[in-house]
Amino acid sequence: MGYYKVLSRPMSWCMQNYKGLYRSEPFPQQNEESRVMFLWQRYVQHIEKSMGVSAELTINELKELADLSTQATGDHHEVIFFSETFECPHQAEYYGIDVTGFNYSMVGENFFSNTIENGVYHLYDVINQYFRPRLNSNGLFDVLEDAISFHAVLNDLNELSPGCVEEEDWHIIHIFKVL
Repeated sequence: MGYYKVLSRPMSWCMQNYKGLYRSEPFPQQNEESRVMFLWQRYVQHIEKSMGVSAELTINELKELADLSTQATGDHHEVIFFSETFECPHQAEYYGIDVTGFNYSMVGENFFSNTIENGVYHLYDVINQYFRPRLNSNGLFDVLEDAISFHAVLNDLNELSPGCVEEEDWHIIHIFKVL
């Protein structure tokens, strides 16, 4: 089963080229056109209950929300389909593989930055040297085995130094931009 999101640019603390799930979502202002508010309200009503929208809005409604949000903010919004399997029911561009929890990504959250935390600098350095070159131009993994290894390393790292990695139910997710 897959889900949809309408996403824009990466969060300010993320890698600038990151195109995974941890990006800005539409947030229309109260005085905006009623159609965008109507679509947005339906969208957020379902986002809060799961990782994304499944069948609650049609693909055309999601595209309309993306277009109206782009017009309102000036930031490009796009419809993303994501799934734990490598299949998309639409014509799409494949962005790559993210390792994400509920609205949070270890790939996008600058895990690969030079930040030193909890005294595990050398271990972070080794992880960076190994995994950073495996990220594609979208800041995501291209190879499933790399994402699986990264997922395993996150779990192992948290066992070695509890609290240095967010406690999440991490998922390996394929990301597609719906055309």
